[in-house]
This record gives sequence, C-alpha cells and structure tokens, in this order.
Amino acid sequence: MRTVNVVLDWFANTNHTGFYVALEKGYFRSEGLEPRFHGEVHGEMAAAGADIVMSPQPSLLLGMAAGDRLTTVATLTQKCDSGILSLREAGITRPAELTGKRLTHWRQDWFHRIVGKAVNDDGGDYSQVRLVQKDVGDIEATLGVEADATWIYKNWEYFVMRQAGKEVNYFAFADFGELYNFCAPGVAASHGLIDTEPQVLRAFLGAAERGFIEAAADPDGSAALLERHMPGWDAALIRASQRYASGLYLDAAGHWGRIRPERWNTLADWMVAEKLLAARPSREFTNEFLSR
Repeated sequence: MRTVNVVLDWFANTNHTGFYVALEKGYFRSEGLEPRFHGEVHGEMAAAGADIVMSPQPSLLLGMAAGDRLTTVATLTQKCDSGILSLREAGITRPAELTGKRLTHWRQDWFHRIVGKAVNDDGGDYSQVRLVQKDVGDIEATLGVEADATWIYKNWEYFVMRQAGKEVNYFAFADFGELYNFCAPGVAASHGLIDTEPQVLRAFLGAAERGFIEAAADPDGSAALLERHMPGWDAALIRASQRYASGLYLDAAGHWGRIRPERWNTLADWMVAEKLLAARPSREFTNEFLSR
C-alpha cells in the first residue's frame, strides 16, 4: 500500500467529507492507497513532508512564490464558502458595515488587502475597522466578547453558532464580486508526487471524487461516516452542516474538484497587480489529474 500524507487546511469537517467517505468505503484501498490525514493545522499551511496540502488560494500562491514546490490540482468546493459571521445584534450584513466594528484577523497581508477592498468598495472605511489579531478556535467564546465579527467558512462555524442557539448574520464575500470567489480551500500536490508518481495522484483524486459525489448525493449517510473522524462533535451539528456543504462540492456536470481558469486567474492576476506577488508562480494549477 502506498501511504499518502495529506495535510488538511483545518481539523476534519464537512469541507472534507468526500475524503472520509472514500476512506470508509475502501475507495482509496482499492487503488492501493493508504491516506493519512493530518488535521491539526490551524490557520497556517504546513507542507513539509506532505504529498497533498490544502489551503486557501492566496496562501498557496504566496507559498509557491516563496519556494514551496506545489501545484494546485483540485478545489474542494465550486463556490468560495467564505465570509463574515457576526451576532445579529452587531448589525453587520455586508462589508461596509464592518466599519467601526471589531474584526478578528490573521497576520497575512493578503487578508487585509482582500477584506479592505471589499469594505471600501462597498462604501465603508477599512481604516476604521477595529482589528483584533486572533486565529479563532472557539467561535462561540469570541463573537460578542473579543470581537464583533470573524472570517469563516460558512459550512462549519455558522452551524456551530446556530446549534448554540445564537442569532447570527453571515455574508459571503463571493456575493460581492468574482475576485472573492477564489479557490478556498484548494488541494495542492507536491512536485515530487506529480513528477515521479502521477498515477498515485490520479488514483487519489479519483477515489476522492467518488467520495465527494456520494457525499453530495447522501448528506445524512456521509455525515454518519464523517462522525467517526470527528470525535467529540455533536452528530446533529455534523448532519446540519453536511446538508449545507453537500450542495457545494460538484460543478454543473456533476464533477468534483474542477478549477475554472477564470476563477483562479482573477485572484492571481489581482495579487500581482497589488504587488502581493512579484509575478505569477510557475505550475500554479492544473485539472489534468482529475478524471475526464
């Protein structure tokens, strides 16, 4: 069996269900693969020793520019399920309304460029946003206490807050322009894997696609399989999240993982124009290892 080391972008959650469906149903094993998923990463991409790494497109691009030998080979969802969550009492329903409010942030410069553009283009003033540096682990303990708003993936923290009985607002950045519909999370493969064992990568992605297609078709059944890999989380929460996330995985043709070039290029070209990147890295992304 070929061990495949996979670094998730966060702990295992419903963004990743297809992998665990494929694992539980033996799709990887039937390809001679034994994936090992590492989900301890929180807010930072860790690529050392990994065959597969997941991270938002801006982080992947910056990592490539800094020398990470990676190429993005799939995207987990067909829409960027990323935006701002807040308690309803904060009155934040769109980017401009972050002005004067407390927003948690990561250290990366691209965070401020992207959120700042969204706020300013919407008629707000990002210089007046009260920034709280924090990589949020406990959303319930953060909102309304340390901050008014935080950048999340809707598929998880939104449902955590709803299960806790909180009234919340959420807006997706992708609803405010194609720039914000970038690949997040993206799935990247090491050049070592691509160049020396392309058949392993094709087999891994093929098994994953089977898992994601099944997760899209059977949210409750796939949630039950994912539960085994999320000890300590409530089954009803996982099921509610899965019913939402299952609608994000596949494109109009029913395929998982496809990266639309215009989706990728819009952000990459903008990052160059904003001097976040000196130039486009080579070998940024490809769909060639996905099933036809």
